[in-house]
Amino acid sequence: MENIFEKKTFNWIVIVFCVQFFCLNILLGDFSGINDGITRIGFPFVFFQDTGGKCENCENLKWFNIIYLLSDVILCLILAIVMVMGVKRITKK
Repeated sequence: MENIFEKKTFNWIVIVFCVQFFCLNILLGDFSGINDGITRIGFPFVFFQDTGGKCENCENLKWFNIIYLLSDVILCLILAIVMVMGVKRITKK
């Protein structure tokens, strides 16, 4: 197994992680809070939910969960490591 702490490999992991995390959250997020809905951000765990303020008693619908955010970050980081190592292994053959 190759060392993931090589500078080039580590840089690729960070790039893939950032692109993957932001793209997944933007593309799979539900941004309907402006139109009388609920905005939900997070994949696979929803870590942020908001209503846009267009409802009565919205306090129970607005929340941010740091545990789900950390879970999403860790899951995306693991997936980025697997992807970069897989590409490195394929390209060496």
